[in-house]
Amino acid sequence: MSDLPLLPGYTFSTPEERQRPICQSLEWRKGAPLVAAPPQPLLSEADQQDLVRQERRLQFASRPRRASTPPKFLPEWAVLDKKVLRFKGYFTEQVEGGRAVCRVRPVVIYYYLVDDAIAVTEPRTPNSGLDQGRLLNRQRMPHPDGGFWHWTHLNLGETLTLYGRHYIICDCDPFTKEYLLSEGTELGNPVPIPPDPYTLMRQSRTETPHRTSDLRPHSAPLVPPQLRGVLLKFDVMVEEVEDGRSRASPAVLLYRPQDLTVELRQPSYFDYTEIRKFSPVILRAVKVPLGDSSEGGVINIGEEGEKGEWLLPRHLIPPASVTIFGRRVLVTGCDAFTQRFLQDYYGADNIPGMKYVETKKPDESGSSGKTQSDIVPRHRPRRGLLIPQDATVLRFLAKLDSPLGTEADRTFILTYHVVDATLELTEKPRPGGLGGRILSRMRVPKPEVEDKRSWDPDFYTLDDIYIGAPLRLWGQHYLITGADKHVLNYARQHEDQVSPQLLSSLLHHFQEGTHDKEPADQEQENNNM
Repeated sequence: MSDLPLLPGYTFSTPEERQRPICQSLEWRKGAPLVAAPPQPLLSEADQQDLVRQERRLQFASRPRRASTPPKFLPEWAVLDKKVLRFKGYFTEQVEGGRAVCRVRPVVIYYYLVDDAIAVTEPRTPNSGLDQGRLLNRQRMPHPDGGFWHWTHLNLGETLTLYGRHYIICDCDPFTKEYLLSEGTELGNPVPIPPDPYTLMRQSRTETPHRTSDLRPHSAPLVPPQLRGVLLKFDVMVEEVEDGRSRASPAVLLYRPQDLTVELRQPSYFDYTEIRKFSPVILRAVKVPLGDSSEGGVINIGEEGEKGEWLLPRHLIPPASVTIFGRRVLVTGCDAFTQRFLQDYYGADNIPGMKYVETKKPDESGSSGKTQSDIVPRHRPRRGLLIPQDATVLRFLAKLDSPLGTEADRTFILTYHVVDATLELTEKPRPGGLGGRILSRMRVPKPEVEDKRSWDPDFYTLDDIYIGAPLRLWGQHYLITGADKHVLNYARQHEDQVSPQLLSSLLHHFQEGTHDKEPADQEQENNNM
C-alpha cells in the first residue's frame, strides 16, 4: 500500500493504529478499591534526572523580561464615575426692611463629570431661621446662552446663573484644581467670601458682656431672695359700665413682687367639695403702669422697684383705689399673709381682711358653709371606707317634657347622692336608641332668677325633687314620674330631713298601686331580655 499515490480514495487507515486506550489506574480486588501499579515510565532514570536539571537551570537562569500587557480598555463613563468637581461660592439675597440691606449666603457647587449635572447645597447654620440644605437637586442646568452648563464654563471668579439666581465661584478643592490644570484650564485667583452683615450683628450681640434684652433669664433684674415666690392676694371690686350704668363686680387681685406683675381673677364662691376648677381669668399676669391712684390714710415709708413707673404693693394697701388699664379698681381687703407683708415692708396697720361669703347651711359632709375667696380650691382629704350615710343613693324615674311625639317614649333614671347633693342622669335603652349617661355626677344649679346674682347660684336639693316635680337640667325640661321603694323607706326614716311634699307624693304613688314599675325592676327586665 505504500506504493499507492496520495490521492483521495487511495489512503487507508487501520483501526488498530487509531485506538489509543488509557491505562486503568483503579481496580477492584476482593470487593475493595485498589490503585493499580503504575505503568512503565516513558523516560529512563538518567533522562528524568537530566530533565530536572534543565528545569532548574531555566528557572534560576537570567532570561529577558516579557513585554508588559496593554492596559485594559475602560469606557468613558467608567473612567469619570465618582469624579466630582467641588466649588465654593456665595449668592446675595435682598431683605425687605430691617437694618441689613442684603444677606450673604455661602454655598457649595458640585459638578458631576459623568453626566455634566450640577447640584447646589448650602451649609446649615444653627438657629439661622433659613431653609438651608440642598437648594438645587442634581440635574443638567440650562445655560442662559443656550445649551447646558459645562465644566469648561466654570472657573474661579466666574458667575454661575442658575434659574435666575447668580452664584459667584470663589474657590475649589485640590482635586478640582488638579483636574482643571490637567485639562489646560487657566485658573483664576481665589476670591474670599464676604461676611454676612446679619451674622456679624448676631455675633456682636452674643459677645456683648451686658445685654439689655428681657428675653433671657440672666438679663432680668436681680430679685431679693425674700421676694422670690411671694404672692400677695387682695379683695377688689372692679368697676364696669354697661348700658351707661356703672356697677362693681368682685374679683381677686394677685400681685407678684418678684416681677411686679398684676393678675385679676374671678373669686370662687363655691366650697372645695362643690367645684374643683380654677377661677376664670380677668387679666393675665402683666406689669401695670402706674396711672391714677389715690391713697387714704396710708403710711408711705419709701419707694420700691422702679420709681413712678409700675404699680407697686404700696399703692394697693387697702382701702385704696387704683386704675388698671382704664378701669377703676377698689381694693377692700387682703389675706393674712399680705397683711404681714405690708406691715413688715410699709408699716401699715389695721388692714381689713378678705371677705367670707355665706354659701349655704353646713351640710352633712362636714363643710362649714363658709369659704374664703380662694383662687385655687383646697385639696379635699381622701376618705377611707364610706359611711352608710355617704353611700345613700336615691333613684327616681323621669321622662322628657317635650311636645315632640318622637321623644315621648324616652325614660330616664335620675340618681340623687345624699352625701353631696349631686345629680346623675342616665337614659334607659329603647328601640332605636342606645341610651347611656346623659349627665355626669355634679351639682346642678337652678334656672337663674332675674333678681339673683349669677355668681351665687342656688342648686337643686332633695327638697326640689318629688313625684310630679318639673326639673330643668341645663336647658332640658324633665318630669319626675316614679321612684324606688328605697326612696320611700328613706323618707320615712328621715322625715325631719325631707320635705312633706316628697313624702306625700311617694305615699300617694305607692298606695294607688300604679302600674309603673320601679326603675330598678324595669332595668333588670331590660337587661334579661
